[in-house]
Amino acid sequence: MLSYALRRLLYLPLSLFLLSLLCFGLRAITPGDPVESQLPPAESRTASSKPAAYDASYRRAAAALGYDLPTFYFSLNNAALPDTLHRIGRPAERRMLRALTLSSGNWPAVQDYYLAVRQLAFGEDTEAGINSIPVARRLLLQDDPKAVAAAVNSLPDDQLSQPVKAAFSQVMDGSQRHRLLLPAFRWHGAQNQYHHWLLRILSGDFGNSYLDRRPVASKIGQAMRWTILLNGIAILLVYLVSLPVGLYAAGYRGSRFDRYSTTLLFILFGLPSFWIATLVTNYFTTPAFGMDFFPSMGFGDIPDGASWWTALKIRGSHLFLPVMCLAYPSFAYVSRHLRRSAVKELDQAYVTTARLKGLSRSQILWKHVLRNASFPIITLLGGLFPALLAGSVLIERIFNLPGMGQLLYTAAVGRDWPIVITLVLLNGLLTAAGLLLADLAYAFTDPRVRLGSATTFTNNAA
Repeated sequence: MLSYALRRLLYLPLSLFLLSLLCFGLRAITPGDPVESQLPPAESRTASSKPAAYDASYRRAAAALGYDLPTFYFSLNNAALPDTLHRIGRPAERRMLRALTLSSGNWPAVQDYYLAVRQLAFGEDTEAGINSIPVARRLLLQDDPKAVAAAVNSLPDDQLSQPVKAAFSQVMDGSQRHRLLLPAFRWHGAQNQYHHWLLRILSGDFGNSYLDRRPVASKIGQAMRWTILLNGIAILLVYLVSLPVGLYAAGYRGSRFDRYSTTLLFILFGLPSFWIATLVTNYFTTPAFGMDFFPSMGFGDIPDGASWWTALKIRGSHLFLPVMCLAYPSFAYVSRHLRRSAVKELDQAYVTTARLKGLSRSQILWKHVLRNASFPIITLLGGLFPALLAGSVLIERIFNLPGMGQLLYTAAVGRDWPIVITLVLLNGLLTAAGLLLADLAYAFTDPRVRLGSATTFTNNAA
């Protein structure tokens, strides 16, 4: 088992590398401007009143966050695009330059045009360029070549606008579209956005929230402890109920207990948990129906100096309904899987031998059958491990619980992408860890299993 664990650990870096590429790709394509979201509100308000100062602040923030670096270790583009385009801080300006370069293939002329437009847009002579400056600032954000041409032609024929018009004419007249057909491979080394992002992730720095600018790690840490408490109790309850029900349903198959438990559990399985959660919050947490048995929202506030018994009563009263709503759909799922596997084991020869030795039915079920029939349970446990921290969005929303599900919902609605991407990365890590633990549990439960050798497993199974 130790050698298999080491082999699986050697495979983990590749899986985690691919997972990091996925999360970094999501980070790159998510809408919004991450640099602008990190600017102080005072500087963001200067975008219209003091555009030159705002542009300088934006460039400093982009350099501090590493957004002026290449995206990856290497790039493969056509020869017309330069290897310095990433140094343009604002995404809208990069898109404009990229569109004009792909239209003409003449990067030097596009660069001269860009410098001329910036000089006009952020020049000091604002009174003389009162008509041309707004057009120039729009040109910096325009990535449609036809719209750019129309805007340039609309500039007044004055001394300030002439450099822009001349530079744009050079872009159009000096077309080098043949360069678009030539490939260009460029190696950027470790000075790239992905490398810096990965180093920050490994050091525990997940960035700041777009909504309140708090560290993402702090917000996840606060929500995680509540989700671990809620889902940990729910998973424990699922196995405490499902294991004996599934075993005894197999041991007494065809009996009233088997029939009644199967019917009841399948009825529960067919009731959506969010619907039941809505019903119980309406009927059991409000005095309108005379059944105000439980508090309705949150985890409860523990008074300072309260005893452990008082804290337990407060937490228990708040946790009872959400735990039950999380747990009851899994009762049928886990118990029926265990029953089906246990029924197969009860027909094996070792069970007959155990009966001949005088072992009771309970001893056979708990000491022999459970261990050999637990493979489906272990598989389910491997999938439940990431759910322990992922949380339940619907249940936490209905009961207003500040867990991971609630955090994910709030972040997704508010387009707080650093939190969403970090939660995706965390869930992927937990899924890989859960699968590894499940495989190790197979070997621990059944020594006949030789993980990593399919032929040995097949021969043993036969």
